[in-house]
Amino acid sequence: MAGILHFTGFIKGVTYKTYLDKNLNKISLDVFNVNKEKGYGLIKSPTTEIAYSKWVSPKRSRTYPFARVYNTYNSSKVITIVPVIKDEGEDGDIDRIQYSTISWMNLLNIYIVLAYYETAKKSTKKDQINKNKLSNQKFANDFVKFQIIEILAYHQSALHWNKNLFEERFTQTFEKALDSYDFISNQTGVIIHSREGLDKYLHKIREEFEEFKNISLKASQSASKREALTSHKLEYLVNGLKATFSIENYLGGIYYLTPDEIIFENNMYIIQESKNTSKASLPNLPDIQDGLFKLILFSNLDSLKLDGQQVLFFTKLKLTGNNVVGSIVFPDASLEELECFLEVNIKNFNKNQKLVIKKLALEAQNNQKLKIEVSSNFLKL
Repeated sequence: MAGILHFTGFIKGVTYKTYLDKNLNKISLDVFNVNKEKGYGLIKSPTTEIAYSKWVSPKRSRTYPFARVYNTYNSSKVITIVPVIKDEGEDGDIDRIQYSTISWMNLLNIYIVLAYYETAKKSTKKDQINKNKLSNQKFANDFVKFQIIEILAYHQSALHWNKNLFEERFTQTFEKALDSYDFISNQTGVIIHSREGLDKYLHKIREEFEEFKNISLKASQSASKREALTSHKLEYLVNGLKATFSIENYLGGIYYLTPDEIIFENNMYIIQESKNTSKASLPNLPDIQDGLFKLILFSNLDSLKLDGQQVLFFTKLKLTGNNVVGSIVFPDASLEELECFLEVNIKNFNKNQKLVIKKLALEAQNNQKLKIEVSSNFLKL
């Protein structure tokens, strides 16, 4: 495999329509409780409505937060509820929100609601009973709901809201989260991660907001490079290369992103997300939605350069599974070819999977620079 490629791109704006989104359950604002509701839905007030999704952890690689955001993306106004920190106890993980997450949401015009965990219990799982592990963590609902009410009445862009939120309220919210974890530790007897390092992190943020962006974007860039060096067991690549992207918008923000792989074919660079399953003929829906959401920004790139030279490109979601006969690529395939593909795989795809494939055809057809391939995971060189 060749070395890692380093691309730079420019994005003016984002236009995208989703077709695999689920129907959103409607909840009245009066009774909305972030801890009781599903991971995504529609909040209705007397005068308007807003689509929401919530994150279980501020880390993007856990529990498919992008799949939940994807389900809300077609709505006219969208919020996502993100904890600033999640401490699972000294013997568990600790995750902090990264500025790159804010970057994603800024580019996609999604309003961020900052959250923190107010209560938790000591884990009683058999293998964790003697460990310092927390479970059943619950958000401070009133704190979340207050921001939602503000956003419902807010008439400026998500970028403007998010910028103000992080400049004016982030430090205070982070301190609330740390104080809350101290309280939880005292109540449960669970030892949590040292506050000293987190206080240092917060001190840097307090000194200069720009420093927060630098800390987090450097971490994001490092994670991007680490991810680019990682190979996955069930990836069946054809001339697959690893790459990192520095994407800039007209506001001067730089966003570091890493697709699964880059493929070079016919003088064209293909930015590819790959989703594979070894247990079924098609990856599950959240996995597919996660891949599509990651490609929204790549598919909206106005230009892409490699070592300063402009290159041709498109984006592609590659879905592989067991026992699939042949392969199909949308939007290249005709309606007849789609029907033929489903017919030869009549025993491999169930009714829901066939519907997903038909919706994938629509998604590729109605979004620029996006291709979607469905094929077997046994296609090797």
